[in-house]
Amino acid sequence: MYKNSKAMRSFLKYFLLIICFTFNIESLVLASGGSSPSTKLNASPELLEKGKLLFLNFCAHCHGNRGEGDGFNAEFLDKDPAELSNPKFLAKRSNEKLFRVISVGGAKIKKSHLMPPFGYTLSEKEIWSLVSFIRYLGNDKSLVNVPSNVQSERPRKSVLTKPDMLSFSKWFAEKGKKKEQTDSGKTLVMNKKSCLGCHQLNDEGGRIGPSLNRSSFNYKPEWLYAWISNPQNFRPNTKMPNLGLKPEEARVITAFLISFQPEEEDEKFKIHEGWKQYLSSEGDPKRGEKIFHDPEGIANCSKCHLVKGRGGKIGPDLSFVGTSRTSKFLLESILNPSAVITHGYQTVMILTENRKLITGIKKNEDESGINIINKEGKNLHIPREKIKKFKIQKISTMPGNFKDLLEIQDIRDVLAYLGSLTLPAIPNSDN
Repeated sequence: MYKNSKAMRSFLKYFLLIICFTFNIESLVLASGGSSPSTKLNASPELLEKGKLLFLNFCAHCHGNRGEGDGFNAEFLDKDPAELSNPKFLAKRSNEKLFRVISVGGAKIKKSHLMPPFGYTLSEKEIWSLVSFIRYLGNDKSLVNVPSNVQSERPRKSVLTKPDMLSFSKWFAEKGKKKEQTDSGKTLVMNKKSCLGCHQLNDEGGRIGPSLNRSSFNYKPEWLYAWISNPQNFRPNTKMPNLGLKPEEARVITAFLISFQPEEEDEKFKIHEGWKQYLSSEGDPKRGEKIFHDPEGIANCSKCHLVKGRGGKIGPDLSFVGTSRTSKFLLESILNPSAVITHGYQTVMILTENRKLITGIKKNEDESGINIINKEGKNLHIPREKIKKFKIQKISTMPGNFKDLLEIQDIRDVLAYLGSLTLPAIPNSDN
């Protein structure tokens, strides 16, 4: 049948790829208690596998691992996510229509504004892979023909320059606190853009990204503007899609978030009277750097935190924290780290089937299990079948007694060092 062994090897390689992919897809469904769809593929194994990974990363938190609209975030949304695997749903929608809604988002097609656009984040080929995988989840055997001229490179939005940022800072100082601007931003956040699909304001909105209730306390306005304008510029693998905002939209959204005050007053949004002494005078950033990185010191911050390639990876990367965070937030993080735990760094406690307790920073969860980083900085994967139950902890792994261990001047110096970790293109201000 085959003239040489090379042809036979190629055939076997492709055959095994199909078998492995089919097994992976079946595992995805069976892990949640569902029945396996037909093993007939509606696209190439490579395209479906790509679609599966993208779906789990960007879609499953709302639509569920099997596309049944039962993701963990669904309960927080005003409108139920579509049941993408429902044959009736798929029968009413062409591949081109699915491609369009994923690309432009719900608002553009007069559906829910909570569905974000992914056309500014993913390549056309990646979006077609999602279409293929959604069809597969619905046991739709019709072939998905990907156009031959699709773009395989992700779109690149222009990077904000220093003049762009200085222009924003001037605008914010002159107009950013005016009611006209904050009201315009509120309309976009609450009714037109997909912000509440992932983020919480008061008790409304999703729980995928960090709560925005503390925006004015946590973030500097320049950072918020730069981040929402182009999040992939700072974290290429972030789950937050680029919304394709116009500069004037990003400006008024920033103005609204900085002006926002939650309905429930809580003292954790304020600096305690006893903490003001730490901010009353300037610290020494050079001395703060030594305290931060000293492996024999009391603080030894770099054991867990990375700064420009130096340090650990258990806690958040602080390489440009002076640009993104306010001095009040940084002080709170040192003195009371459990007040707010940076999204993506929550501690999880896992009880295994053999009654063993495992704790660490939860980095990922999918149908196969949970990935964590333990206190030694080691990556661990706990398979789903070995987990009896697990719970997200409300206590940070960061020690909460630095106010007792360090002198007031030590903390001032560390704050000065953290404040010096900035990005040159973004002006350094504080709320």
